[in-house]
Amino acid sequence: MIESVKSKMDWISGVKESSSSNRNEATITESARQVPVAGTYDVIIAGGGPAGVCASLAAAKCGASVLLLEVGGCLGGILTSGLMSNIIDSANKGGLLCEIITELQGMKMTGGYNSVDPEAIKHIFERRANQAGVKVRLHSRVVAAIVSPERQLETIITESSSGREAWRGKVFIDATGNGDLGALAGCSYELGDSTGRLQAMSLCALVYGVDATKIPELLRSDEGKRNLYELLKKSGATPSYSMPTLFPLNNKGFLLMSNHQYQIRPDDAQAISDVTLSARSELWNQIVALRLTDQRLTELRLGVTAAQIGIREGRRIAAQYRLTVDDLIHGRRQPDPVCRATFSIDIHGALDGNSGYTSSGMKVQPYDIPLRALIARDVSGLLLAGRCICGDFYAHASYRVVGNAAPVGEAAGICAALAVRHNIPVEEVSYTDFVQSGGNPHPSGNNI
Repeated sequence: MIESVKSKMDWISGVKESSSSNRNEATITESARQVPVAGTYDVIIAGGGPAGVCASLAAAKCGASVLLLEVGGCLGGILTSGLMSNIIDSANKGGLLCEIITELQGMKMTGGYNSVDPEAIKHIFERRANQAGVKVRLHSRVVAAIVSPERQLETIITESSSGREAWRGKVFIDATGNGDLGALAGCSYELGDSTGRLQAMSLCALVYGVDATKIPELLRSDEGKRNLYELLKKSGATPSYSMPTLFPLNNKGFLLMSNHQYQIRPDDAQAISDVTLSARSELWNQIVALRLTDQRLTELRLGVTAAQIGIREGRRIAAQYRLTVDDLIHGRRQPDPVCRATFSIDIHGALDGNSGYTSSGMKVQPYDIPLRALIARDVSGLLLAGRCICGDFYAHASYRVVGNAAPVGEAAGICAALAVRHNIPVEEVSYTDFVQSGGNPHPSGNNI
């Protein structure tokens, strides 16, 4: 009986060990196996964060059949699983992002300093996806990409509790944040600065139990960050991030970002696991210390820590255009803009001696993100959305925030749907057609 179960498990997993003498070798060989095709769609999007959701909604609105794959248990990415529900650089944006923020405001689910309620984001994203006819598959990770000899991305493979499944599409969008799909498809990419230094990761949390009006000097502002740091230091829980921040969601609920995890690669699962555990312990100790140090904080509670640590530095996939720091400094206009970014260069903990954030002394002028920066260079049929679009280390430190990721995702969805509609490669989509179909839907204010 034991032998028959083992044989069955070998068949399911497709893994065979050559012999007992080889069990200590560093690799094993998987047997060839048939992978079922679970579905065929016009547009398949990997990653259900702000960029991926907006891409799916935009593509569906343009008439495409859409599959949205997400590795976690909800949509929203950094806004929900990551608990950094702070929408930066949204003031001059229109389109879906403007609609979503307006809806959040109508629900009274926005707080100070661009913060929004994570559960409200889940509700809005999931409801809108359902209404748009987007097929959402949660708990599914993209693990392989099949590219034709002509370098056309044709199929991706996921793994989940349903096993290994193949999904065929006409156009694919990498909205994984870390550029996982682009890398699996064989695209070139950059990671970190020219010396390999990486921005720090942060594990965020929701805290509650204190009246915001009682602690105004600790809330998000440059002074508030310094005050919170000094209070934590006084309590004996000096934070690894020198600019800890309390974002008020309402009078008694806050987002807390108060740790840095340094020089961790986004493709090192063990290192990410280790620093997630370390960061969660640091957060717990910080809250305990604050309760014992300041009488106003005796009822402060750690409500929940993020399911996913916030990763700032991911792969930047090679595309038809590479945004550079020169574009930012000179506020460069592009012939094919999808939105105008205004956020500063925001480098967290990557540079020697810096445990906070810095712009490295460079001042950003409002600059265009071009559609070409979303079109993968090395593989046909692949668009990029969110922070994995093509740019250098400094440009990425500006455009990586949600206020740019969301409109970039919307643009990728429109471009993908137009390519399917006209049966042409994504790089041949007319920019005029793109705009007429809803691309770059931003108010005149984006000319600042």
